[in-house]
Amino acid sequence: MRIRTGLCVTAALIGLAGTGTTAHSAETVAAACKKKVVAFNHTGYKKCNTTASWVDWNVDGKTDEVFVVAPNRTIWHTWKAASGWQELPGKGRADDMLGPGQVGAGIRSRCIIVLVTKMSYPYWQNCFYNGKWHNWTQPG
Repeated sequence: MRIRTGLCVTAALIGLAGTGTTAHSAETVAAACKKKVVAFNHTGYKKCNTTASWVDWNVDGKTDEVFVVAPNRTIWHTWKAASGWQELPGKGRADDMLGPGQVGAGIRSRCIIVLVTKMSYPYWQNCFYNGKWHNWTQPG
């Protein structure tokens, strides 16, 4: 498994579902602090003191997808063929990224895990399979 991360982070989901907006939305959100993240020539912003997850899903030594928590706690991602940063479906809210679930050849779903600090069960995931992202669930 190969993950590149920035600062240590904690992600929190409160309500989850995509809006279809692009990364420019994260840029305009009022926030105490934001840090610029450039991936695949797309510029977006992450919440300060959070980790950007640079994921190598197929373990070939190259980043396939990047995930961040925006200053407004929404969860965004981008990849090489994307037109820009996109908000993950499910209206997810997080305080930080934990990173991917399993990676490697033969993995049928790609899951990203976040931490929600003010919930009784702090870990949540959203998985991509059958051509789409699904609802936020507890990993297990």
